[in-house]
Amino acid sequence: MPLSKDILATVAYYDVFGFPLTAFEVWQHLLIMDSGTKPGATSLRVILSALEEEALSKKISRANGFYMLKGREGLVASRLRKEKISSEKLKRVRKLVKFLGFIPFVRMIGVTGSLAMKQSEEGSDWDFFVILKEGHIWTGRTLLTGFLHIIRKRRHGAFSRDRACLNYYITDARLEIFPQDFFAANEYRFIIPMLGSEAFRKFELKNRWIRDIHPNMRLSELLPLWYVPDRRLFLAIRGLLEKIFDNKRLESFLGRIQKKKIERNPKSLWEGAHISATDSALIFLPRPRGPKHFERFMAVFGETRVKR
Repeated sequence: MPLSKDILATVAYYDVFGFPLTAFEVWQHLLIMDSGTKPGATSLRVILSALEEEALSKKISRANGFYMLKGREGLVASRLRKEKISSEKLKRVRKLVKFLGFIPFVRMIGVTGSLAMKQSEEGSDWDFFVILKEGHIWTGRTLLTGFLHIIRKRRHGAFSRDRACLNYYITDARLEIFPQDFFAANEYRFIIPMLGSEAFRKFELKNRWIRDIHPNMRLSELLPLWYVPDRRLFLAIRGLLEKIFDNKRLESFLGRIQKKKIERNPKSLWEGAHISATDSALIFLPRPRGPKHFERFMAVFGETRVKR
């Protein structure tokens, strides 16, 4: 049955992350693998019923309220351990973000990656997704990076633990994510907005393509516990600083410098690197995880379907 296939695929996909799922999460993150499955037509009750069917129970185990592939029951303890670590890290991120609301041209800061999934290890960094005002991506990036560097919270070189990894910027006029694949759908399905609710709402609306992969996706109705509300003082300071730094010559100058630096970086030439340095998107992913993750998923999924 298509639904059984989709449920098995969902559990297998998150198995590659080492992430067992509750029944609600199986429904919430359900992957569509078969065009015969009607997107958005599956209820939680149907998922609960399907999980108890013999066809799936032979391949999927249940432990402490989580579902995982057979033989992977140890993932539960690992997930719970990492959730505790991640919660402490998110507290630290929130304290930091409280002081980023005054940075000129920043419209949103979100957390992605393992921290957003609450699967961080002690030595992990913080993956930041940043939306900047159109026409000011180079100035905004310089000011944000510079401030974080000064306070020793920017990841660079051997310094990574509990530091911001700033490798993905877009502008508020270019909110749709590419490529639109399984990995990106998962990455931005878990995103935790920390600052800039208005830009986040627009970002979600612009990326409704995720529902083609995760049909049970719903737009966020409530902001997360970690969200930092706008402060009038910081908005006033930001507005004043934006008037000071709103200079097309400065933006052009910083753009030329940063583009040359990125072009000279040997990592830009690595095979499979995803590098974009334009006036609307700045993406520096020398080793994107998406393709390898998908290969591992298909291997696990194929083996599960054939051997189990």
